[in-house]
Amino acid sequence: MQFTENYTFLKSIFNPSLDVNKIPGSNIEIRFCTFESPADINPETEILQELRRNLTGGAQDQSILENHKFYYPVFCPAGKAKNNKAILMLHGLNERKWDKYLSWAFYLAEQTGKSVILFPTSFHLNRGPEKWLNARELTKMVDERLSRFSNSTETCFANLTLSNRLTESPERFFLSGLQTANDITSLLKLINNGEHPSFEQNTKADVFAYSIGGLLAQVLMMENPEGLLSDSKLFLFCAGSVFEHMNGISRCIMDSTANARLHSYYELEFEDEIKRNGILREFFNESKIGMAFRSMIAMNRYRNSRESTFNKINDKVYAIALKEDKVIPADKIYENLLGSAKNDKLKVDILHFDYPYLHEMPFPTKLAGIETKVNEAFNVIFGKAAAFLA
Repeated sequence: MQFTENYTFLKSIFNPSLDVNKIPGSNIEIRFCTFESPADINPETEILQELRRNLTGGAQDQSILENHKFYYPVFCPAGKAKNNKAILMLHGLNERKWDKYLSWAFYLAEQTGKSVILFPTSFHLNRGPEKWLNARELTKMVDERLSRFSNSTETCFANLTLSNRLTESPERFFLSGLQTANDITSLLKLINNGEHPSFEQNTKADVFAYSIGGLLAQVLMMENPEGLLSDSKLFLFCAGSVFEHMNGISRCIMDSTANARLHSYYELEFEDEIKRNGILREFFNESKIGMAFRSMIAMNRYRNSRESTFNKINDKVYAIALKEDKVIPADKIYENLLGSAKNDKLKVDILHFDYPYLHEMPFPTKLAGIETKVNEAFNVIFGKAAAFLA
């Protein structure tokens, strides 16, 4: 089947209430694994807990049980108990359903023979309360937000929860990423130690990262926790710029008020906050992940450190950007990844397709008459991804 058919078909059979989803006519199956966010005290979880305690709405965040214990899907070779090859797939901001990623993971699993792990970011997808998906209730609250922020644009029920949460406490952006990074480190350790039910011991995981997942992936590659990513490849799709060049204003992501608050905090206030706050100062000056995150905020913030890392792993990174991407512009991906020294081994392709696409919907499935073009575009991009990650 082509992408557009697979998209509809996989969405129809995806059922997390079962341990395994068989995919008829395929040698791939979907397994659902459970995960509990680590509660043991280490420097990262300690800072997470301390900062959430001081956060507006932080106590509420701590009480969201869905964020601490959840499932994640793994696309595996059917009938094979354990694989020794893995791809970790990281998604975009404000995702609430897995639909878009099912056909992506399925294609990579089929073409590479690797098991593809779809791992949810903190407070996203199935790591958030059901009420965050209640369109009827959220629609009622849109007018309330617009009455508070009358100049806000792109406010709608789909981005209301994230917009409200980030406007209230922009710190949540970093804290969500930190918790996810901790969780991924724990997951990779389970896999590496042979304690994961679907992977052999010493399995190496490559990374496929889309949109904001690319920022998290770059931070992780710079931190390289416990050497777990030393041999990993990174494929970036619609991702790869620093934060200051991202524009999240979209009915699918966040409204203009939340976007402005987020950029104001991280680009203008964040470094001063680190100097004033002892907890932040210690963490962001002394931890590798803290420094890596700071270097991904602005192009000229700790630029030498960021570029030094990517110069060392340049042959392990490949990015594909889309020419008409308004959220993470192609030229900014190119500028960041190739760096001031014009890294000639790190590959960045800028592609364009002859149909209406968006960053949020690179492969639209609801526009009639363009199915052939969309299928061709998908095969081009994911064919390159599979070849690189195989």
